[in-house]
Amino acid sequence: MAATMVPLGGAGAKLVAVLEDPSSRQFLILSTVFIVMMGLSCYVEEWIFKALPGFDFYWTVTFVELVCFTLGAQLQRRAFDGVEKPRSAPLHLYIVTAVCLAVSQALGKVAYRYMNYATGTIVKSAKLIPTMALSILWLRREVPLAKWIAAGLLVASAAFMALGESSVDLSFNPVGLVFSAAHLSLAALQGNLQEVILKDHGASIGEAMFYINGLGMFVVLVVMAAIGELVPATAYFLNSPSALLLLGIRSVTFYFGGIASNKLTKEFGTIALTTVGTARKTLTVLLSFLLFPKPLHINYAYGVTCFLAAEVVYLVLTMESVGAAQSQKAQASVGGAEWEKY
Repeated sequence: MAATMVPLGGAGAKLVAVLEDPSSRQFLILSTVFIVMMGLSCYVEEWIFKALPGFDFYWTVTFVELVCFTLGAQLQRRAFDGVEKPRSAPLHLYIVTAVCLAVSQALGKVAYRYMNYATGTIVKSAKLIPTMALSILWLRREVPLAKWIAAGLLVASAAFMALGESSVDLSFNPVGLVFSAAHLSLAALQGNLQEVILKDHGASIGEAMFYINGLGMFVVLVVMAAIGELVPATAYFLNSPSALLLLGIRSVTFYFGGIASNKLTKEFGTIALTTVGTARKTLTVLLSFLLFPKPLHINYAYGVTCFLAAEVVYLVLTMESVGAAQSQKAQASVGGAEWEKY
């Protein structure tokens, strides 16, 4: 007897359409790589900041991170772009972006000196709002109201989950908020500058990573020498192979997460990247709670509720965008046929 196909309902058919769409599959794969790699990097980073005795070298972590990205980008350019290919984006734009990236990354790490990792997650989640505001006011990108609602839900989710964890062991100094505010402002500017480089100037990911991280590496090195961190940090890691290994693991996982980050920016825009990043922070805190049991707190329930609500909003938006894309393809096909006639 022949098998009978059971027709899918409206929601099921839309979900299948999303999974069959190449753009949606690409977004899913890139988002997964980004979340896994960045999540692992964050766990190792917290271990370095909070568990290594005598550690106080936050600019050094940023420097090694940028060195790893620069070397990886150079290999990527040789493999795919060709080093002899002319630079697509202007040098001054790369310099400004590199300064924003270097200082932002370093200040974001220095903030952990004054607050715990969970509290830092709350503050960093707020990057979504200035990023979207800059994207609208400066780049003139259109952002539907539903995305603002989902963004607010994701920020609230990350905040509730982080607050639940921080209630167990809160170590807070208002100075950390000052560093975090500077970090968020520069990170939002850097994200939008990067979008201009990748989308408006058509630069490859390899080119953007090489110039931004390479120039940023020298910015951090100058600051390290100026504040007196260069020599003691070198001695610390040379005398502690385990610390050096952790630093390497942290940098490599962050690098692969960064590749997915740049690809997400180029293909889907900086708002999509920041949204996935906010979801990653929420999942990171949630997995931390599941893997390392903590006392129950009402904020965890609030956080999960907000996260699920945001995911429902984005699922609906994705279904609508896939339907619109399929409609445009159908119209383009008809238009192409008519053009052939005449």
